[in-house]
Amino acid sequence: MENYDGPDPAAQHRLASQLEDGIALVRRGELDGARVIFRRIIHNAPYVEEPWLWLAWVAENRGESLRYLREAQALLPESARIEEALRWAEGELSKAAGPGGDGPAPAAKLKPASVEGEALSTATRIVSGAKQTAQAAQQSAAQAFERLKADAPKLERWRPAFQRLKTVAVPVISVLATIAMLLLVMTGISNAKKSHVVQAMELPTPVADATATPTANQRTRSLWVQVDVAWTREDWAAAIGTLERIRAVDPQNEEARKRLAEACYEQAMKLIQANRLEEAQAHIDAAIRLDAGSEKLQQARRLLKMYLDGLDAYWKQDWRRVVDRLRKVYAVNPDFRDTQVMLGQAYFKLGIERQEAQVWDEARDAYQTALQLLPDLVDARTHLNEVLAIITPPKRIEVDLSDFLVTVYEDNKPTKVLKCCIGRPTAPTLPGRYQVLDKLPNAYASKWDLQMPWWLGIYWAGGSENGIHALPLLSNGQILWAGYLGKTCSFGCIVLDTPDAIWLYNWAEIGTVVFVNP
Repeated sequence: MENYDGPDPAAQHRLASQLEDGIALVRRGELDGARVIFRRIIHNAPYVEEPWLWLAWVAENRGESLRYLREAQALLPESARIEEALRWAEGELSKAAGPGGDGPAPAAKLKPASVEGEALSTATRIVSGAKQTAQAAQQSAAQAFERLKADAPKLERWRPAFQRLKTVAVPVISVLATIAMLLLVMTGISNAKKSHVVQAMELPTPVADATATPTANQRTRSLWVQVDVAWTREDWAAAIGTLERIRAVDPQNEEARKRLAEACYEQAMKLIQANRLEEAQAHIDAAIRLDAGSEKLQQARRLLKMYLDGLDAYWKQDWRRVVDRLRKVYAVNPDFRDTQVMLGQAYFKLGIERQEAQVWDEARDAYQTALQLLPDLVDARTHLNEVLAIITPPKRIEVDLSDFLVTVYEDNKPTKVLKCCIGRPTAPTLPGRYQVLDKLPNAYASKWDLQMPWWLGIYWAGGSENGIHALPLLSNGQILWAGYLGKTCSFGCIVLDTPDAIWLYNWAEIGTVVFVNP
């Protein structure tokens, strides 16, 4: 706010409106609200004497009045009104703290009505004294006439004059005494008011309303100016307080309701950034009560609730629940507080859990997601490489069912490609990630009475094991399926030409990974 004495007419108007609001509250006896307004004016325009005087007038006690006036004098040393008010406050405080005093009295005792009551009491004492003076004058006049009466024989010739004088003088004296009494009363009241009220009455006094029943628009006009100022400054707390005052005056004002909901929302966002989440939640709930149909407010409440649930799970190290809650928040608003960081960390911790459980695919996926969220997370990169080395080791066998080929890898590079025969449709070879379970120079399939040389078992199918082996032989020594390489032929095994099978048997080890790809 501009200084009230400055050149900006708009600032002068705002200050005057706020001062009127404060004075109106004083008239209604709402001193707490008046103090708030006068303090706000002083904060924005400290070199204007009027709000200082009003604040001293409505202070909680005389000590507070004195403190405010001393602050005002430090800023406005040339102000005669503040100097005079300061003398008054010091005198009142001195009297309250004198012998038998109980210290500073409440400011309510400084109100003009109380001081005038004291003046009236003084005037009553003066009237009583004046009456006594008049009665004494009447008695003196009567005694004087009695003495004249005693001397009547000597002054017989003055009798008619004395009679007339008695008839006229006593009433005249009575009238004069009464006039003197009234003068004394008027002088006493005037002096009493001067001695007891003049200092307090030098403070600002309320001016009677020009309109007996102002409309709601008239009563809230200056408050709307305060709302606009608070909005410009993004002072949402001030905006909320002022809008609540407007709604107290005009409960049906739709603009006030909607703007109050918006101010509550903005304050909630501000509190979220300040990590005051419970207060933020209360402000969002207040906004929804004002504007329950707003999708923005409903979404804000959902996001905050999911974030708080995710935060609770994070501290409990329940990484699956963290991922479940925060990935939804991230999908709607990636910049919502520290959602991205917490979510990335949760995926990383989940990857460690899956890796320890040897659930390699889930561990890999968790590490990859963590790195998408936090590319600089070095530990996630290290663990991912470990898992990838297990899932797809540099030394491995890959079987391509669609091309009937077996590819052998060394250091992630293909070194041999071998043609094969795979399971027939009634006994297919099953895709998957396997490893060499056992090695036998010659395995026997009793079900089919087949010898399977250079056997590498890779997975179990029911009660029998499927593997990689050379061309099988019947019990009579006949070799089977020599012309079926590159086709389906077996009962589920992967069959190689015999020289290729011997080479692979010698190259592979127990535990060598075998990928059977569709």
